[in-house]
Amino acid sequence: MLSLSIILVLKLYTKQADTEALQWILRPTACWTSILSGHPFIYEQGVGYINHSLRFIIAPTCAGLKFWMITSLMLSWSFLHRIEGPKRKLTWTLLCFPAALAATIFINGIRITLSIALPQILQTTKKGASLLTPAQLHTSIGTLVYFLSLLALYHLGDRITQKTKKEPSIKSRILPSLWYLIPVLALPFLSRLAYKDYKNLTHYELPILVICSSILLITILPTTIKHLSQHRPKANQ
Repeated sequence: MLSLSIILVLKLYTKQADTEALQWILRPTACWTSILSGHPFIYEQGVGYINHSLRFIIAPTCAGLKFWMITSLMLSWSFLHRIEGPKRKLTWTLLCFPAALAATIFINGIRITLSIALPQILQTTKKGASLLTPAQLHTSIGTLVYFLSLLALYHLGDRITQKTKKEPSIKSRILPSLWYLIPVLALPFLSRLAYKDYKNLTHYELPILVICSSILLITILPTTIKHLSQHRPKANQ
């Protein structure tokens, strides 16, 4: 309940916070992105970090706040039952938030850099321009980076907290997927249905669904084949 309470407070805070109040996440994200991309970003009050030549803004909506909250909850809730003792449980819960924040800044810098570079590459090579709109491409890049990162962070948390080493199971792939798909795909989808926004349903949800399903299939298939081969009845000799 502590982690959920922290998330609710953060949700209220970030909903009302402007660029000045979010400097603690915007500034390191902009600095890291500048290092990765090689493009400088200058802060403009009330707007965010801007590169005028690229016409690209790192605004509060690009700060990765939702990913940070999802990651914090996933790490604190998914493995808390493995932590022994109330003090250690409290320490684990509190450590999950700064750890997830550091991971968010690192991952978000990569996402933004790809969002800058990939459209330029596609425009130069004239590939993929007719397949995805700029908005769908932006969504696809974010989904690919965030979803893969969430799977990796869950795997890392699983390794840190488990007492004995075990092979990754199908469950360890499905659970982090749900942490991502419920708030990012299912809830916006239901919201669009509630407001009868049928026209734009596929513009946002379809790229997310295709990318996440493909990644899940690729990651689950080897484990499934190995599991089936181990439980296959042996032929009588």
